[in-house]
Amino acid sequence: MPTSRRKAPSTTRSSRAAGRPAEPGAADRARTASVADQVVLTGPPGRLHATVSVENAVSERVSVRGAVLHRSGQQPVPGLATALISPGATASVPVSVSLSRTTPPGELEAELEVGGTRRPVRVLVEPELDLHLSPSRVLAVPGSQRLPLTLVNHGNVDIPLAALTRARTDDGGPEPGPDVSLTVLDPTTVEPGAVVSVAAELTVPDDLDPTRRHVARIPVGTADLEVVVLPRTATEELS
Repeated sequence: MPTSRRKAPSTTRSSRAAGRPAEPGAADRARTASVADQVVLTGPPGRLHATVSVENAVSERVSVRGAVLHRSGQQPVPGLATALISPGATASVPVSVSLSRTTPPGELEAELEVGGTRRPVRVLVEPELDLHLSPSRVLAVPGSQRLPLTLVNHGNVDIPLAALTRARTDDGGPEPGPDVSLTVLDPTTVEPGAVVSVAAELTVPDDLDPTRRHVARIPVGTADLEVVVLPRTATEELS
């Protein structure tokens, strides 16, 4: 007499019935991936980059989404990292992290978490020179005029302002013209993240050819002040 066959219970069901945990999900499988120990993040503080070698040691595809930078005494900093790694494969995963733009140049010790695995990382913060000047372009006439300037340091290094700077004028001809000068009346240093207002005096020589337009770019820290002197009529010169 034929006997009836019964289906064996599924692995997941029997595991649950026995109180054992079910098969790990994608996030758990990602944690089994291994990350190369030698990782160096380099760049300006807002654009730190590295390439991390990640090996998928499991029999299913592993999805790497995101990275986290851990520093002692600091809040974790999320970063960008995306990869889909086949079973048994190793992938070079680009990672980018942004720190505060005022983070000073130098080397930081930290840990980088990719695919659920944390490894030591060297963070090499490069200098970033980013000084914004307002106004950055002005119209001027021969003689002296007061000029208020506002400077914002978006970089991560101090920017000193010189008391006197000069630039040659250019009228489009083959030879440079005489100098235009800028005197900062109270020279200072613009620190990272600072906003500084200064009074300056712009001096344009009287012997510029009045029939030509003259342009000069005067250095103000790492920024430039573009000075434009328009052609003038005889009446304007006398006034």
